Amino acid sequence: MNWVSRIKSPYNSFGKFWSFVISEMSFNFIWPVMSTYSGFWLVKYANFTHANVGLAFSMMSLMGLISAPIIGFIGDKVLEKKYLLYFIAILSVAMGPFMELVIMPMQGNTYITAIIMGLFVGIVMNSGTNINETYEQRMSFVNKFEFSWVRSGVTIIGFIAPLICGYLLSWQPRSFFWSLSVTGLIYLIMVVFFVKHDDSNLDVLVDKKSDKVTLKGVLKSIRSKPFIFFVIFLLGTVPLSQIVDQQAINYFTTFFKSNQGTTLFSYATTAQQLLAFVGMLLIPWVNKRIGYRNGLVIMSLLMAARILVFAVAPNWVFVGAAYVLGGLFIPFWFICPMGYIFSVFSKNEFATIQSLSTTAAVQISQMLFSTVIGSGYDVLGFKSTYTIVGIIVLVFALFGMFFLVRGKNDGSMNTAE
Repeated sequence: MNWVSRIKSPYNSFGKFWSFVISEMSFNFIWPVMSTYSGFWLVKYANFTHANVGLAFSMMSLMGLISAPIIGFIGDKVLEKKYLLYFIAILSVAMGPFMELVIMPMQGNTYITAIIMGLFVGIVMNSGTNINETYEQRMSFVNKFEFSWVRSGVTIIGFIAPLICGYLLSWQPRSFFWSLSVTGLIYLIMVVFFVKHDDSNLDVLVDKKSDKVTLKGVLKSIRSKPFIFFVIFLLGTVPLSQIVDQQAINYFTTFFKSNQGTTLFSYATTAQQLLAFVGMLLIPWVNKRIGYRNGLVIMSLLMAARILVFAVAPNWVFVGAAYVLGGLFIPFWFICPMGYIFSVFSKNEFATIQSLSTTAAVQISQMLFSTVIGSGYDVLGFKSTYTIVGIIVLVFALFGMFFLVRGKNDGSMNTAE
């Protein structure tokens, strides 16, 4: 199929392509709000300690972990139906009222508040991301578009959201989380009225050579060496990098005595997402040449290098530059794990395997280490904590280099053909 034909179909269809882009952007507004800025907001406006911020994120991970196998199994059963999307969309609209009416009045009791907040937000953010991504991945096959081009919507909102968040934090901090209700409403409208699929191409979702998804089949898959090695690799790389990002803004602002640090960090986050956006457009070409396995290894090495730069950074310029360079590994993380699962495991079990690996492994690691690393900032300081975490990520990256496997058609998955 030539480039002219690729542009004509399905990329000229609002329901079969652009609605996915808009829904991806509106839903994923929650990530820069929660992962990048909420730690700062909770410390400054809700009287959280750094350890309690870590506890809240641990609870988010716990909820994601508990829901992962259930969501994955249901997703493999309902396939193109949007029941799970409806559920998450409604909860997304409720984010603003929840933070305003539940969390803010409880700010004097941060331990209980951290648990309640983490569990609710975990359903929306962690469980919702799993639901959204697996659905869009499937529909990329059905509607024949490049999944990474839809996922580029995340990076688009990634460099728009920091500007909005930086403004809200500086001038209207109490309205900060109401932005999630606005974007949640947009997401709900897209899901209910506009997101569509090609009914004539649903057979592509089924691997006819494999049995339908069953509990027995899933248990067999998760006992296999490829699955175990994949999970071990994930446990020590991606979640630790994400934990570092949770409070990177608090580290960055230690170099300043005014709110200037918050503004500059918003610029760094925008630059990071702009770099990631370019990468998302190019990642299909990159993966065809290096494969999903090698993409995962490169991703983890970049993560380790970035954290170690944080550890030795003498000033805010180095910290900001290292944060921006995180945009290099974001496209690998968004695309390579799913491609790896499709190439190594049965696609009949795609959502289940993804939920138990890229979702559950990340949640387990974040649940275990968010509070530990958060406490490390208070006890050891940022630099010493980053040194330890960076070395750990590097060790697991080397593990992946030797033990991740190359699957069938690794790197050749092209959803637009």
